[in-house]
Amino acid sequence: MHTIASIDPRIKARRIAVKRAEGRRRLRLVLVLIGLVVGAMAAWVAGRSPLFDVDHFEVNGLSLHSTASVVGSIAVENGTPLIDVDLGEVGAQVEMLPWVKEARVARQWPGTLRIDVVERVPVALIPSGEGVYGLLDESGVVMAEATLGSAPDLPVIDIVFDTALGSVQESAIAGLAVVEAMPADLQPWVQRIVFDTSSTAVGLDLTGSASVNLGDASLLPDKLDAVRAVLAGADLTCVSEIDASVADLTTIRRDPVCEAAADTSTEG
Repeated sequence: MHTIASIDPRIKARRIAVKRAEGRRRLRLVLVLIGLVVGAMAAWVAGRSPLFDVDHFEVNGLSLHSTASVVGSIAVENGTPLIDVDLGEVGAQVEMLPWVKEARVARQWPGTLRIDVVERVPVALIPSGEGVYGLLDESGVVMAEATLGSAPDLPVIDIVFDTALGSVQESAIAGLAVVEAMPADLQPWVQRIVFDTSSTAVGLDLTGSASVNLGDASLLPDKLDAVRAVLAGADLTCVSEIDASVADLTTIRRDPVCEAAADTSTEG
């Protein structure tokens, strides 16, 4: 005959305590999960409350353009829940404007969409038609058009612009290298930056009908400094070409017809 062994009261009490502790932990876990769900639902509901709708657009970084032109480029309207706005998509839409180099977008609670814009800066012009010019930034993007009277006083690169705003003019890259290297005091002398289509040579058309041969686009700062030296110190009478294709061996060619006329005038 088997006898049932009695359980030590202390062990029994310990077992009961352990089970109760486990029950409390499960209850706390359930309560935490319920709290998270309720909080998420509350945040979702609050985020779609009129209090957190887009009711203001803040655009920073503009100097030449209007806030309206930026806001008009995006597919976000007043009353859109701020939490639903795709910031990356808005930035991409703003950067489709040809004069925008970069756009950063952020939410400002409770109801402001902030757009920080970096504008492109024009550094050169390219002909686009009769009396119309495309404005190029430093990377060759055509950021705008301007008529002859309203175009800024910038170097003209002698290529034809016949593509859409926002396009990159690869053929203007060599000319832009000249613009970047050109000293400020040389710029007023330069009417156009020109290209020899049969080679890689680049040159300048100067005021007064003289031209400059820079050769290829290497060592441009040295070559342009040589041109500056000629313009500052040489007798420019009847000069037709300055050859600075080799900076240390810059030469001047004069127009013989002009020289003959000058000699005749002097003799008379």
